[in-house]
Amino acid sequence: MKLSQCAAFVAIADTGSFTNAARALGISQSAVSHAIAGLEAELGVSLMVRDRSGVELTDAGRRALEPARATVAQSERVRQAVHGEGTEPEGIVRIGTSQSFAARLLPALMSELHTRHPLLEIELREGSDAQIAQWLRGHGIDIGIVSLPKQGLATVPLLQDEMFTVLPLDHSLAAHTELGIHELDGEPFLMPVGGIEALVRAAFRTAGLEPAISHHVRDINALLAMVAAGLGTTVLPRLALPAALPDVRLVPLSPPIVRHLGIGTRLGSQDLPVAAAFIDVARSLALRNDWRRLPVAV
Repeated sequence: MKLSQCAAFVAIADTGSFTNAARALGISQSAVSHAIAGLEAELGVSLMVRDRSGVELTDAGRRALEPARATVAQSERVRQAVHGEGTEPEGIVRIGTSQSFAARLLPALMSELHTRHPLLEIELREGSDAQIAQWLRGHGIDIGIVSLPKQGLATVPLLQDEMFTVLPLDHSLAAHTELGIHELDGEPFLMPVGGIEALVRAAFRTAGLEPAISHHVRDINALLAMVAAGLGTTVLPRLALPAALPDVRLVPLSPPIVRHLGIGTRLGSQDLPVAAAFIDVARSLALRNDWRRLPVAV
């Protein structure tokens, strides 16, 4: 059994196709096919089934995946040890993050990473929570900030981010010190698009309600401006709020609703130096109190 065969197998499982696996590994598709054929011949089993919709692992393939992934990860650790890469991480690290995380912690995180690990070159990619998870599985990024839980990824808890109702200043509910989701029933609702949406919808469903959605809005700043203009209310997490707010009122939810954020990596890669460096810096910043302060209106 060759390392190249295990790497091809893992890449196919992560990316969903021979073509994508070849692209991720930087080799030809025929080389990937040859590696899998050799691995299946040696094991005496079929590891996957190919059809027009992609690749599906057999029962034997699913059992073989994690041992193969561990083999690939261990070989990377050996390579880094030989080349002395375990002391100071270097190279390009591709990080996926959402708009609802980037507003508050991301600038401090990038600055601290540069200070502690100047040999790291950081590439940022912004997307929804689902996109970030897909990019991780498909080798499009190395590390992502994701909502927990996430199946099929290695995750490390980072922080809990409280949700707030956002109201126009002259709204009839703006004087309240806390609000229940049920009090938003029937109110024109501006739905934030992306990873936050699933959490907001779940909160309404738990209360036996559906939000009266007037608009779906992707950009957080546009969303806040629409609330300030009286076009509706919304619910946002603390980290999504910019340092300065338009004329809106933030009211805590009761009972509190929080989203659980974590650092996601591909299985078997969380102990690699680059990932370990990022996790260490991110978790140290998450312990600080300054990001928990609510912004003020301007």
